[in-house]
Amino acid sequence: MVSNMANVNGKVNVIFVLFVLLQYATIAAAAAARERELYWKSEQAKDRISILPGQPSNVTFDHYSGYITVDKKAGRALFYWLIEATHDAQSKPLVLWLNGGPGCSSVAFGEAEELGPFHINSDGKTLFLNPYSWNK
Repeated sequence: MVSNMANVNGKVNVIFVLFVLLQYATIAAAAAARERELYWKSEQAKDRISILPGQPSNVTFDHYSGYITVDKKAGRALFYWLIEATHDAQSKPLVLWLNGGPGCSSVAFGEAEELGPFHINSDGKTLFLNPYSWNK
């Protein structure tokens, strides 16, 4: 009888230790996930554009720009300009639009003259919102 009781107590102790370890692992995983989230939010904030020269004050979306390294050894990177959707941006698909070539810049012509959210006013110094922008 004493032997059975010791056996039960031993099992309870093992279960308790496993429970404590599981709790610790869960807390550690949650802390690591939070740390990764904070890291990416700080990295994202570095690329956020708070205002462009001549930008109108009624902009309702966030936009970011920076460089994505494509060949670190050769020092090669691609410029990007991410423009979020005007409504419910997290549920919208990400669209990658590339164009360019001699005399046809993606930013100067494609963004500013075609489907981008900003067009340049005739004064050449200020911007206005494109009602037909890709991020609507």
